[in-house]
Amino acid sequence: MTKIYFDVGANNGSSMIHHAQNSSDNIVYAFEPTPEMTDIIRKNTNHLKNYHLVQKAVSNYNGTASFYVAGNADWGCSSLNQFNDNLDKTWPGRTDFVVTNEIKVDVIRLDTFIQEHGITEIEYLHVDVQGQDLEVLMGLGDAINIVKGGVIEMPSCHERKLYKDQNYTKDDAVQFLQSHGFSISGISSNDTFNNEVNITFKK
Repeated sequence: MTKIYFDVGANNGSSMIHHAQNSSDNIVYAFEPTPEMTDIIRKNTNHLKNYHLVQKAVSNYNGTASFYVAGNADWGCSSLNQFNDNLDKTWPGRTDFVVTNEIKVDVIRLDTFIQEHGITEIEYLHVDVQGQDLEVLMGLGDAINIVKGGVIEMPSCHERKLYKDQNYTKDDAVQFLQSHGFSISGISSNDTFNNEVNITFKK
């Protein structure tokens, strides 16, 4: 039976590539707009016919937007949002929160993609898009009902946000997920300052 995995904010592809490697019945759709990362993904997955790279950003609208590339480390903090102003206090010692390039990217909603590809069930949805994570879920529309489970990264609170115009926090994401029939199976900090958390959810 075919199982479909979405890796939204795929970075270098490492979060989901094993699903494509482990079974030819699995299909992975990896969404990543950062050019340096998509080059790595293509190099590592060009032999996998069941791994599909979508070089676009994902949010709750279809269109184009400025994308702020942060290339001082591993490009993993690049975002549709610009960095916040108080990061020397909330993220002391981090010197990689600097925009090194600004590019234009295509932005899509997931429900648009799902409809275009005739997808009827998503086994697992991994979301790590640096500041637009809950917007990604909102962009599923009614298609959120075909998601069986996943994980999303959120700020722990408004005072700890990494990006400007980052509208939502952990509590907002938990409320949204629960209102759509998901149970929260785990909340864990993903940095030493407890600024961001990973929220694991399932039907």
